[in-house]
Amino acid sequence: MDEKDLLVVPTVKFVPFRKDNVLPFFSTAFRITDPDLKISAASAFYPTMAGICQNVFVKECFTERKSLDKTYNVKGFSDLAAGDIDMYVSLASEKNLAFLKQNIKELRCVPLFKDSLAILVNCENMVRNLSLQEIKGIYTGTVQNWKDVGGTDCKINNYQLVAESNVSRVAFNQSITTGAPANLPQSDIKTMPELVNAVGDDACGIGNIFWSYYARMYASRQTRIISVDGSLPTSKDYPLQFDVCMYYDANNKKKQLHQFVEYLLSEEGGRLVEIAYRSERNVK
Repeated sequence: MDEKDLLVVPTVKFVPFRKDNVLPFFSTAFRITDPDLKISAASAFYPTMAGICQNVFVKECFTERKSLDKTYNVKGFSDLAAGDIDMYVSLASEKNLAFLKQNIKELRCVPLFKDSLAILVNCENMVRNLSLQEIKGIYTGTVQNWKDVGGTDCKINNYQLVAESNVSRVAFNQSITTGAPANLPQSDIKTMPELVNAVGDDACGIGNIFWSYYARMYASRQTRIISVDGSLPTSKDYPLQFDVCMYYDANNKKKQLHQFVEYLLSEEGGRLVEIAYRSERNVK
């Protein structure tokens, strides 16, 4: 992958209160003044949470990587269960939820916003749309050539994140394979940038990645997103949408944690969430 083809926004550009960040500004009625409140988010959802936190934390009460950090699901849920953080924002698998329920008696799982699992192909691929059933066929091995779904005569090379600790794989398992054996890629892909690069280097490749990450943090001109059942990831009719949730302990003693949840569920909080999620797209 040639670096000139990459559209990369470094994580540092999403750190709240940094002078050169790309986060939106929104005047809020609620402010967090507790310097000990600790929030973490899956990497794909970090930019949205950063946009929220910049507008609710009082600047003097926010500490980089303490007040808000990003991580992967296994660590995020482990940290929450251990009480090392107050909230984790992500999408949980059944295994994740079972682990949390074993360790947190009063677990709360509150939907915050919806994100989409985008289907990624090489820019040379003539296919512009796939049905959800065709995608399931590709990833379970019953559809193996692009010509069978309107493309050129080329074997479909499947790329996906094999580590279940990654939130994209959780969504993939829930919506596409749903218990059927996945047609796994030829090599392990552990990170979302690796996935984008692999599809960008393979004219016959296909991958899946959360839209928020691809659109805001790491994309390539050698790849593009296709529609599913005629809808793009930004459409309310897109079939591969998921609730990104706030996970926390209802017995947590920090008052502002519960006030934060209540605020985000309010009308004004909902507008802030929408602005934080939609802002500063780098892929159209």
